[in-house]
Amino acid sequence: MKRLATALLLGSSLVLSACSSDPTKEIVNYRGGDMKGTIKVARSAVVETPGGLPKAQATLKNTAGTTQKFEYKIVWFDSNDMSLDEDNRPWKAASVAGKDETTISATGPSDRAKRFQIQIREPQGVTQ
Repeated sequence: MKRLATALLLGSSLVLSACSSDPTKEIVNYRGGDMKGTIKVARSAVVETPGGLPKAQATLKNTAGTTQKFEYKIVWFDSNDMSLDEDNRPWKAASVAGKDETTISATGPSDRAKRFQIQIREPQGVTQ
């Protein structure tokens, strides 16, 4: 029971930090192009996996009327806002139909991961 309470408390704090309203800690970092006006986060959450690692899930909404192709990666930060894995995370190709949504997810690299950020950019030929 104590472990469940700890997991719920940790999960709640992770969700709050992932969805921070602090503008310096935006959940999305648009890395160029016109994605900022069309791809938005509809909702996001973080849960703790059975192994104790955080897992982020976000639903991205295409606000445009046409299919949008893009690349993304999820980067994790520790409690001091230091990136834990930005250079090691590959870009992933994705697309979402006009006015539709798609869900992305990633597991944190360690239990030190406290916050995540989704980086989005225009397609640059990633094949993953």
